[in-house]
Amino acid sequence: MIRRAPGTRGWTGLALALGLVLSGCARETPAVAPSSAEQPGTITLTKNHGPLQVTPHLSLATGNFWPEDTDAGAREPTAALFIYDSRVVPPEQQHVRVRAGQRVEVAGEVFEVSEVIDRGDEQLLRLRLRPRQP
Repeated sequence: MIRRAPGTRGWTGLALALGLVLSGCARETPAVAPSSAEQPGTITLTKNHGPLQVTPHLSLATGNFWPEDTDAGAREPTAALFIYDSRVVPPEQQHVRVRAGQRVEVAGEVFEVSEVIDRGDEQLLRLRLRPRQP
């Protein structure tokens, strides 16, 4: 029989649980780095990953992919874009529903959504940071 010091009961279980949680986080799909086929400056975010730092003060994340009707009567994939601005205390989070071809101006930056993909397990959002026009 192993004798434990008083007050140490449960630490082993807690350490095991923490290890399982951390190992699960390590398997989480990271944001996909731009491939050589993509244009420079393209940001690719995968479902429920983030936030990904894209400027010194701005981080982005995505999730909630689903198709929505357009004004023309078609259905196209959309995604939630979560924007975190660290210049605001406490940091501010904005939520914008986006689709391909949309421009989003937020926190002094302009993003152009180039692609929203929603194919079951493959859900991602591609956008480009554009210079602001004076």
